[in-house]
Amino acid sequence: MRTSTISICAVVAVITGTLCLATYADPLAPGKPAGVRAAQMGNKELLVFGGLGVLAAAVLIANAGGDGHAPVPAQAITVVTPTTT
Repeated sequence: MRTSTISICAVVAVITGTLCLATYADPLAPGKPAGVRAAQMGNKELLVFGGLGVLAAAVLIANAGGDGHAPVPAQAITVVTPTTT
């Protein structure tokens, strides 16, 4: 159950991240360089915070597993004191 939940969360995170990148990607202008400076001038805060939100949601969903296991019963502790003769 846990493995399938993690797999589903991973798929959802990848699809969501891909859609976010595809939505905010501007087409390149013909004849102009597409360098690092041009990429840095864009609005990247939304992508960073969106990615962090998707990551937080994936972690929370993955850790919210069912309580399908019984609690471990406490073991009795026996104290044995050695006797010396």
